[in-house]
Amino acid sequence: MTTFFQCIDNAVAGKVLKKKDGDRLKEDYRRFRESHANTAPAAAKELARQDLLQDLAAQAAHKRRQAKLAIDGARRLDADARSHKTAAGRSDIGEAFLDTLEHFGTGAKFSSVVGRQKSILGMAHARMEDMLYHFRRGAVAGDLGRHNAADMKNVLREAFGVDTGDARARALANVWMSTAEWLRQRFNAAGGAIGKLDNWGLPQHHDPRALRKAGLVTWKGYIRPLLDTSKMRSPLTGKAVDEKDLDGILDGIFRTISTEGWIDREPSRQAFGKGALANQRAEHRFLVFRDPDAWLKYQEDFGGGGDIFSAMMGHIGMMSKDIGAMEVLGPNPGGTIEWMKQVLAKEAQEIAAGLKQGTLGKADASSALDAAASYSRRLDTVWGSIRGELETPVNSKWANILATGRSLITSSVLGAAAISSISDTGTSAIARRFAGISARGTALDIVKAFVPSERRLAVQSGLILDAAAHTFHAQARYVGTLAGPQWASFIADRVLTVSGLTPWTQGAKHAFGLAFQTEIGNHVGAALKDMEPVLQKTLRRWGFTDAQWDKMRQAPLHEGQLLRPAEIASQVDEKLAEKYLEMVQTETGYAVPDSSHRSKTILVDQNRPGTLIGEIIRSGAQFKSFGVSMVFMHGMRLHNMIAGGEIAAGVAYTGSLLIMTTLLGAAAKQMKSVTSGKEMQDPRDAAFWGAAILQGGGLGIYGDFLFSNINRYGGGFKSTLSGPLVERANDFWNLTAGNVIQLASGEKTNFGRELVKFARGNIPGGNIWYLRLAFERTVLDQLQYLADPEANAAFKRQQQFWKREYGQEFWWKPGELTPG
Repeated sequence: MTTFFQCIDNAVAGKVLKKKDGDRLKEDYRRFRESHANTAPAAAKELARQDLLQDLAAQAAHKRRQAKLAIDGARRLDADARSHKTAAGRSDIGEAFLDTLEHFGTGAKFSSVVGRQKSILGMAHARMEDMLYHFRRGAVAGDLGRHNAADMKNVLREAFGVDTGDARARALANVWMSTAEWLRQRFNAAGGAIGKLDNWGLPQHHDPRALRKAGLVTWKGYIRPLLDTSKMRSPLTGKAVDEKDLDGILDGIFRTISTEGWIDREPSRQAFGKGALANQRAEHRFLVFRDPDAWLKYQEDFGGGGDIFSAMMGHIGMMSKDIGAMEVLGPNPGGTIEWMKQVLAKEAQEIAAGLKQGTLGKADASSALDAAASYSRRLDTVWGSIRGELETPVNSKWANILATGRSLITSSVLGAAAISSISDTGTSAIARRFAGISARGTALDIVKAFVPSERRLAVQSGLILDAAAHTFHAQARYVGTLAGPQWASFIADRVLTVSGLTPWTQGAKHAFGLAFQTEIGNHVGAALKDMEPVLQKTLRRWGFTDAQWDKMRQAPLHEGQLLRPAEIASQVDEKLAEKYLEMVQTETGYAVPDSSHRSKTILVDQNRPGTLIGEIIRSGAQFKSFGVSMVFMHGMRLHNMIAGGEIAAGVAYTGSLLIMTTLLGAAAKQMKSVTSGKEMQDPRDAAFWGAAILQGGGLGIYGDFLFSNINRYGGGFKSTLSGPLVERANDFWNLTAGNVIQLASGEKTNFGRELVKFARGNIPGGNIWYLRLAFERTVLDQLQYLADPEANAAFKRQQQFWKREYGQEFWWKPGELTPG
């Protein structure tokens, strides 16, 4: 009689099964048989066969469901792409596919991956607002010391089902668990398979380097007693896992994590990523720790730290990203990207052969192949940025060293960036008017958003709390992502916070979002066709139909004013609420320009950290991301207006934006002059207004060259263009090796003066706008007197330079302890 193992071997020999699949079936059968050996030894083989068949049937059903979701998704994406029209009225499936990844409300009437991700994250933050407020960051302490941090361990214990007697901690744990369960259900509905567990606790993070360092035997010996196998279930069948099963399962988990997934991949000529997103994340629920102390112990030793709040927020962020990608692109988004590229290639070939025309915008037979290749590359690039692959270092050692340098430069240079951000008042007012929102009281709304009650209302209204969203990778609007070692990015993040830039940016975003929801709330009494034309146009531009608006306005207003996504989701339609929130959040990007995947990749393309080109580009791009985003967002809007025949409206929009940002840029320049000890510049100078234009657009440093070939930090145009990291490296070389060479050559050195000058531009926090001047005059200038015998002459030359190049006198002169 042929045994089960012989049947498997025959199937492998006949190439019906791959060897690795055959080995897996043997191992599963062996585990099932051993699990029944003690309880029913006579029937162990038959019971194992039944278990295996049940397991295979569940897997097959799950794969069929994923396949159906993938097919339905591809049909929807194809229909959206072929019905999409550019602003000029042309069909362009390449533009439509890019808009599917990320768009800015410029014509696409379907959701994008990024838009869906943000709306899900916003809804998650709204659900967790009570917790986010309770554990909010302090002004200085940051992630290392949140408000009420002592309560966090009780929340952890309650999440594991331990009764602490702390009613507040229990309520917060329930908030976390209900949000995590909501995300689990959304993930499964999109094609995933994460099992439900009561008192699950928190997700675990695994550091592959820590696992590799420990080795399989040590790691298994460490984690095994920390786990509760009685609560571990198969995500597909719900079948319990026993101690005998656990050994083989841990082997598989170690191999997968320590090789970062490569154990299950076979080298081929085709590009591949981590596989279907729907098949990931289940491990976070499968491994269940015995108690909160066991979870915390594992996180401290093998998870990269024991930050409970970060673990929660990281899980919510990753789940939101995965769900958004799966709901828009299907269970295997990477495969859908490949499908899109093949659709583009097919269209281009047919156009080139003269069999079709008009599906790739302006592309004709001579340019169709190039257009498809360009779109395909952009799809790979933007998708890589969304997935985070473009920020994965090629050489982590050098990437971390250079990222540390950029973070420290940020902390020593952007202390006055909060003054530059007053231009948000202008962009917010213009963005409000364009969307159909009253611009009256824009500045007051931003200031009001600093009030805790207003901030809480904003988060409850689905407006993302950046301090919670970027727990692991801090975002800085003038920089991009603060990557690298945590300590360096932490310093930069704290400087941006205490200088006022981060709170101002958050306040400006929340103020716009609340104003938008209030304006919409003011119009729930009218049908869409009867609404004010500008606001009606905004809703139709985002694809809202009369019927959808009629459904939305059935939701009750919050405090009689705001039409919030929360009420729409709970009482009308959750997907409609998220579409509404996607519109609000994306339009906010015009009011407060921030880094986007499409704007960021214009600069870095596919060049990853840790490569020569990747690091050169990142250095050159530092402090330019805001300007690029500003031009990209508003430039795209202007282009669409002109392409759509709204030339007069486009000119008016550009003129209004230019006037507002220039006036506010001029105000920022004057404020910066005063806070650096100088009198204000003469506004009658034409060059001043040229610099104000660049200041308002986020490129203020280039405005310096309208007056002089030296920027405000002493560097020339070439060093400014190459970026501050190269500039600082050059300064350090001159300070060290340069002075040694001068000394060896018998030349005069100015080491003391150069050392103090280097310190002025490189002390973290030394450039914070309200502290900088006093620090320079009372500390650094006095140090220069001690280190530089010619300090007086140097201070006089400094005054002469600013008088000659910028026409400015000092109200607090360099070297003097008190102002004049």
